[in-house]
Amino acid sequence: MIGIDHQKIINMKRNFIYIISWLLIIVAVASCKKDNENSNLKSVFSYVADGFKVTFTNFSSGAKTYQWDFNDKPGDSSSLKSPQHIFSRKGDFLVSLTAVNGNQTDVFTDTVSILGPNIKIDGDFTDWEYVEYLHTNSEDFGGNIRAIKAFATAQDINFLVEGTTAMKMDMIDMYIDADNNPATGFSSWDYPAGSGTDFLLEGPATSPSWGAGYKHSGAPGDWSFNSVFAFDTDMHFSAVKPVSGKNIIEFSIKKSALGSVKGAINFALVELDAGWSAIGRVPENEQPESKFISLQL
Repeated sequence: MIGIDHQKIINMKRNFIYIISWLLIIVAVASCKKDNENSNLKSVFSYVADGFKVTFTNFSSGAKTYQWDFNDKPGDSSSLKSPQHIFSRKGDFLVSLTAVNGNQTDVFTDTVSILGPNIKIDGDFTDWEYVEYLHTNSEDFGGNIRAIKAFATAQDINFLVEGTTAMKMDMIDMYIDADNNPATGFSSWDYPAGSGTDFLLEGPATSPSWGAGYKHSGAPGDWSFNSVFAFDTDMHFSAVKPVSGKNIIEFSIKKSALGSVKGAINFALVELDAGWSAIGRVPENEQPESKFISLQL
């Protein structure tokens, strides 16, 4: 009968226990390291706003991926580490950044304040780059006028008008519902779904100009307007300039010229020829659904 070396068996068991112990230690250390990595997961960002364009800088740590929610338009998000975003309007936006590492997440939220562009009426239209079109005419309507942008500041309401190469703006009529109430002011049959002209602005879209702003008086059906301000004192126009196959002009109106405007105004703009006939218009008129364009201030 072969003899059993009990000491050898004891040594083998001891070695086996040592090996298992070391494996458990290694697993524990790895687990602690992973826990420490996850405990260092931190989400944070800063931003710089230039008009509507915002550049975000991501200072997060311990993250593998990122999820941004700009709280602007539906679906506006990003997975870039440090993205740029063009906001659609001025205001305060609650932006959140989620830092992700496996099944661990950390969320940082901050209010991003958008003041909008610094519009200057100087014939340089680049400051309008990120301002969205307020209205674009259909191909079969509008004549010389094709589209319009607008942006309001604390003191002024600014407009940019794009047209065909025939657009000169030598004479304009601009109808403004300054109190955002179509039931007051002159009711125009051109816009049966909503007009209410409180102010009529009429004259050449030039600086200097003999044009004037007229305030409505009387009942909604009365064509009765009284001159209350001059273009030269309360409006400012750039020259009409050709840009990429179209003509463009920008101009501004002082808010104070329109009374105590707040919330929104509504308006329509018409280009006239020498015989006072309309050769360009925004928005579409003489349809059951025709109404002034609304601009949030």
